[in-house]
Amino acid sequence: MHVEPVSEHPAAVSRTLEQWLDPVLAASCPPEFGTRLREIADARAGRAAMWAAFASLGASAALFSLVMLVVTGQVAPTLPWAIVGVVVAVTSVLLLRRTHRWIPRPGASVSTRGPGSLRGGLWAAGTILFFVNVFLVISAFTTGQATALVLVDLGLVLLLVSGFVVPPAILGSARPALRRQAARDPRLMATLERERVTWAPDRRTGMFGPL
Repeated sequence: MHVEPVSEHPAAVSRTLEQWLDPVLAASCPPEFGTRLREIADARAGRAAMWAAFASLGASAALFSLVMLVVTGQVAPTLPWAIVGVVVAVTSVLLLRRTHRWIPRPGASVSTRGPGSLRGGLWAAGTILFFVNVFLVISAFTTGQATALVLVDLGLVLLLVSGFVVPPAILGSARPALRRQAARDPRLMATLERERVTWAPDRRTGMFGPL
């Protein structure tokens, strides 16, 4: 016979959703303590960070292609990249918008690698950019191909922003973002309210909130 685990923590229905979302209550709970609301926020942020990174990569590809078009004047090699970049960016934005009301199932998580905050992402991107630019400056003086090296540097900046700045910025604000989105979106608030009423603790997560 299957027996549901009994949680030692307050039941989800012991507080209103507004109380569970209260930042003051969240501040009284250690950040590393796992709750269902935090699980929802972190999983949503992981998925949003993925699609935002793809959107940024698409936009970066389109922008870089336009810069190359202006510099080289060659349409054939650059226009296809611009078109593909726009398609990727638009598709990713549409999929990103779908995450706004997505509620992951209990136990679901989105694994991430790399920095988990905007500050960490900026440090990582800045460090990589600095060391690469040391070699680019040396190459600029020895080869005299300054324009080509500037273009390489621009492409690197766009790539670093897409991979090391945009995702950590979203991941680092996962929980405040869910609080803001719930306050603005009645449908998301209603979905979270249904989750509060129907959710049951398990061995992995024993408490519904706080956020």
